Amino acid sequence: MHHLMRRPTGGRWIRLAILFLLLLPTRHDTGDRLHAPHIERGRQVAQRYEAHGRRLVEYYASLAAAARQSAPDLLAYLQPRSPLLTGYQVLPPILRAAPERRSAPASAAYSWPWTDRLIDGALREIERAEADLAGAKADPRRSRAILQRLALDYSRLSAQRANIDAHIQYNRLWQAAIVADRAGYDQATILYDQILEYQKITDGLHRVSAASERSAIAYAASLRLTETSINLVSRAQSLSRRIDAALSGVNTPSFVKVQDYGGTWVIRVPLFTDIEDREFVHAVKQIIESFWQAAGRSATYRVQLDVSFISPDLLYPDGDKPGTGQKLDLNRHLRQFPTGGAVLTTGGLTTHVLDHAIILGPQSLAPRVLAHEFGHILGFRDRYVRGYRNLGWNGFLVTEVVAHPEDIMAATPYGTVFPAHFENIIHRPAANLPLIPASRVVPLTTRPRSKT
Repeated sequence: MHHLMRRPTGGRWIRLAILFLLLLPTRHDTGDRLHAPHIERGRQVAQRYEAHGRRLVEYYASLAAAARQSAPDLLAYLQPRSPLLTGYQVLPPILRAAPERRSAPASAAYSWPWTDRLIDGALREIERAEADLAGAKADPRRSRAILQRLALDYSRLSAQRANIDAHIQYNRLWQAAIVADRAGYDQATILYDQILEYQKITDGLHRVSAASERSAIAYAASLRLTETSINLVSRAQSLSRRIDAALSGVNTPSFVKVQDYGGTWVIRVPLFTDIEDREFVHAVKQIIESFWQAAGRSATYRVQLDVSFISPDLLYPDGDKPGTGQKLDLNRHLRQFPTGGAVLTTGGLTTHVLDHAIILGPQSLAPRVLAHEFGHILGFRDRYVRGYRNLGWNGFLVTEVVAHPEDIMAATPYGTVFPAHFENIIHRPAANLPLIPASRVVPLTTRPRSKT
């Protein structure tokens, strides 16, 4: 094999140069940008996803035809769900607060090969369903029972496809983001690895501690590991400091004000909204204020929203007010609001934060999700970390880990607001949040100034 390492000479240089040119990736049809592996692999997966869609449509047609012939009442289970209405003034249902639950810190990963495997599994399920449908046609005595099971299961197959679509969109978004900011994601990946190491160390120390409490033998063994344990504790503390330094920063906007009532700190946030359903806005206010409160050793903390209702007619004085359900240019829409406060409005495809605005989508909204989004209004970043692994021609493995599983900004389904959240706002070195009397924050009563 050593001959492969020889330096090429003479005509071999020409042959290698031609081979190199032939192996260069092709270019996009719409420009000069080279096809990157994450794009090419994504196209392959997208083609298989489209093939899966055609297969599902064919299966649906066969199932519906069989049900129409021998069990028409089952067609009700096969009706497609009505699409969610999106657009202006479309409000999400607010779910009841789920019971608080805890789970172990977890990491997740997404990639084109994994999405490919999801498609493989979905295709196998369609194949099984097609075989069962053929069995129903061949056995009239069992036909209805089989058709009923298949009809009831069809919604799961549809949901499976929606999940695959979500994976495809996720990969397209974040793999492109990695390419656009490789250096930034290299740093994020270092932090990701540090979080995993920290969690591994602390989990191991907790297991040793728990075992030593249950068994004298384990306790004796733990004594022999004292030096190692001390080193691990020191390493965990070092990692914890690095993680906190990277994630605990807060960029609180200047419109947020602080009041000190002698042991009770109140964070006051002016909130402008054009939502016409005032009961809905009141429910949002109650949810945010109920989550964003905490008690420390020497002080208590809470958030107060000062809500100002702005009529859509005032937002759009030129008569171009959008109608209910109308699609919005969200950036233009947000420019209609006054500056100097947060915004709560509608028109999103999903609920998210843009600049200092919570934009509501139509999907059901859990109270903790709303509390999490409000944390972004206060200036907190997500306390989970997204890194990557280079998979070569397969693109990237996008990795995620929750850094602080008990924090509302990390683990939305069960996270909590702590005194440290408030202390980071009140006592941060760059804070410019003057103490003000309550009378200074006044709900808007005049028409918002126009934007030029």
